[in-house]
Amino acid sequence: MRRRPFKPAEGVSNIELFYDLIFVYGISVVTSLCHHVESGFLDWGIWLIYLFSFLAILQVWFFSTLLMNRYGDRSLPECVGLFVNMFLLYFLANGVRAEWHDTSLVFNLTWAGILVNLAVQWLIKLRTYSNLDDTDRHIMRWSASCLVAQASIAAVAAFLPERPSEVASWLALLFGMSVWGLSDAYRKKPARFNHVAERCSLLTIIAFGEMVVGISSYMVDMSSIWYPVGVFALTVGLFLIYIFEHDHMLDHHAKTDGMTYMTISSWLIVIIGNLTVAVEYMPMPHIDFLPKSVYLSACLILYLLTSFLLGIYNRPEFRYSKRYVVGRLAVCVFVAAVGLATSFDPAIGLGCHVAAVWAAFAYEWILWHRRTKLVAYGRSLGMDCEEMAEAGFSFSTADGRRKTESSVGRKD
Repeated sequence: MRRRPFKPAEGVSNIELFYDLIFVYGISVVTSLCHHVESGFLDWGIWLIYLFSFLAILQVWFFSTLLMNRYGDRSLPECVGLFVNMFLLYFLANGVRAEWHDTSLVFNLTWAGILVNLAVQWLIKLRTYSNLDDTDRHIMRWSASCLVAQASIAAVAAFLPERPSEVASWLALLFGMSVWGLSDAYRKKPARFNHVAERCSLLTIIAFGEMVVGISSYMVDMSSIWYPVGVFALTVGLFLIYIFEHDHMLDHHAKTDGMTYMTISSWLIVIIGNLTVAVEYMPMPHIDFLPKSVYLSACLILYLLTSFLLGIYNRPEFRYSKRYVVGRLAVCVFVAAVGLATSFDPAIGLGCHVAAVWAAFAYEWILWHRRTKLVAYGRSLGMDCEEMAEAGFSFSTADGRRKTESSVGRKD
């Protein structure tokens, strides 16, 4: 094979965007598992199959994004590999069943095939490029080895009896979650963080799209218009909390390996998937109110806390303050109280959740707006972020301005 120097592709390719669309189908099929309701609520065995299938499909996206981010070059082998995985993902999603003995064979074998395909892609890049250093070669060998090992566990799980197959499948999933972080080589080379952020935002938007689709079936009966209006308002509020921070505060050129950001984003997508299930349950009279109300509140709290963690990648001038933390925690406490208040009917409970989410977004927008004005004022004085912090940088424009002026006066 003729070797050539590696030159990373710029931005996110259209093929990657096309590839991400297959996860819309996968998320939709997996979410349909939660429509099996017995004895007033979702069976926990089915929920575990749902969670496992969701994580396994999401893990394929994680591994693919890691490969594209580190060594994506839009070459022919890379494009072919993506298309092959797209095709296999159809079988992976269609292999999901409410009973594990119906799921194990097709799901695990297809999963193993996808992982092997990704390992082959790593090895092709290892043999193709001529300008790799020792760290690059270690990353490629380690990645391919991890994928092959995980694929081997999944393949074995496909042919085991039901209970051992469940255990082996979970072992394969947990192995894939943990083993990648054991190598320090990934941290030695910063990721293309703008690429990571764009891929994560796209899949998050896709998850929100699935949430919007989830309420479409309730638009037929216009006598209960309050529900689709409320859920749509809730979805928009949650989306704005995420996308506003992504567009206005995130440092898209952060020097980091990107894996923690991808991990947090992945869990956020899992939470949005559970939120989709929770909002679908709310108007269903045959589902007990207390468990579905607690389920919705728990998902909302996890969303607010998980999206909060993404703020560690904000630009220095938009790192979280005490006011931001207190505001977000206060909303979480209110949402928890609503979820435990069994006297509320679904309409009142949903209305309280919508009000809480929009209040959180409005409050955080005000904090961002004030800090933006303070940053502009500090920069007009020729100060960088560290100097502004030393000068008493805060979210309060008036207080921050007075502290800044007094600090500048002392320096002069």
